[in-house]
Amino acid sequence: MRISSKPGSSLKRYAVALLTAAVAAGCGSSSKPVTVVPNPSLPTGLPIPATPGQVNTYSGAQSPGAWTFTLDNSRDTFSYQPVTFAGPSTPGSIQSGTGFSVLGTSGLAFEVLGRTAVVRPGSSATSPVFGVPQTQCYAITGKMRFQYIGMYPGALSAELGAAGPTLGYGSIVASTDTTGKTWQFENMQGNIVAGPASFTGACAVANGQAAIALSGPSVLADIWAPTPALVSATTPNTQSNVWIGPSGFFAADQSDPTQSIPAGASAAGMAEPASPLSTSALAAGQYLGFLYEPPAFAYQVNSATPAFAAPVGFGQVVPGSGTTMTGGIFPDDAVTQNPNSDIQISLGAQDGTLNGLYTSVSVTVLDPAQNCANFTDYSIPVTTGVNSQGYITCTFPGIAIAGNPDGNYAIFVNTYNWAARLSGVPMQIYLFQQ
Repeated sequence: MRISSKPGSSLKRYAVALLTAAVAAGCGSSSKPVTVVPNPSLPTGLPIPATPGQVNTYSGAQSPGAWTFTLDNSRDTFSYQPVTFAGPSTPGSIQSGTGFSVLGTSGLAFEVLGRTAVVRPGSSATSPVFGVPQTQCYAITGKMRFQYIGMYPGALSAELGAAGPTLGYGSIVASTDTTGKTWQFENMQGNIVAGPASFTGACAVANGQAAIALSGPSVLADIWAPTPALVSATTPNTQSNVWIGPSGFFAADQSDPTQSIPAGASAAGMAEPASPLSTSALAAGQYLGFLYEPPAFAYQVNSATPAFAAPVGFGQVVPGSGTTMTGGIFPDDAVTQNPNSDIQISLGAQDGTLNGLYTSVSVTVLDPAQNCANFTDYSIPVTTGVNSQGYITCTFPGIAIAGNPDGNYAIFVNTYNWAARLSGVPMQIYLFQQ
């Protein structure tokens, strides 16, 4: 199980300061922006979505690069294809796997029918693709904030180094004209954003799929592939696109197709809830989704490790366990079996201004190699312990965004797993309520 072993190292000393300061806002300036809060007394939101059909095409990103994929549940077939960094289409048959769509040797998918989906286009060493179905340009009533996490790039040519923070999140407020074709974005904030906080977008439909093309140099997620660096502006040839699903799931990609090696970054998120969430109700849900850890390069005495993407299940082992959820991966992609129960996510307190934002998350995993305790190069933000079964554990910080699109919760977690290697690896978890 990748998350609890494998020695190695990918961080330099100065990255820790960025990790521990991950909740600090950054919008291209040293001052914290004034948060735009939509007026709760006024109507706001997307049009009421149509009932989803059995065949859905999703647009989204793998970080870096836009993708498109279709899941046909009436014929049990699928196809997926990279777009920005073009590649061949991969078709195949779907086998049901207790909430997941098993794509044979071509991967695995989890779908919230007609609302959002995550596809792993290959083995567990393949980075996931997050997508939403946007088939038309629709108008927003009032203003809506969309919150997101930066999808960690899976095509890096060097170690992370100083390119943190890896607990990356951001948000942006959107509004439209009455046609839904002209978009205005404002009040971009978070710890991975750069450039002007306001910019425009233009929605267009081609081949039955819509996309919102962004203007200007603003950066939604600044850890860019291939050489991880904190970029302050997009390159001249960057294609910046946003897709918003009918229930408010949000996907974005900013990539430069003229580069010989895939360059850019992506984001995955959802609409901010209209009111504060009940954190206890959020944690009490049953969830399926994916866990992802990007590849890590050899560093000093540590060997390289490949990417790791696996299906997961989470819930509360004991009902009423406060704000803590327990779960783990389905070993060997055996999604018809029970998942492990060796990861705990404690959400902590919800942000006082932004509904659904949790910046004091803690994640506890098994640490049989004692990587957390044995790492002595510099101070790291971890707590070692022993669980009720006598196994050594490691607890580390994270952030999460959460929402309730279509009345069902979704939680996206960004953290840094210090137990996975001697000096850790980024870890992201995408969860959807069942």
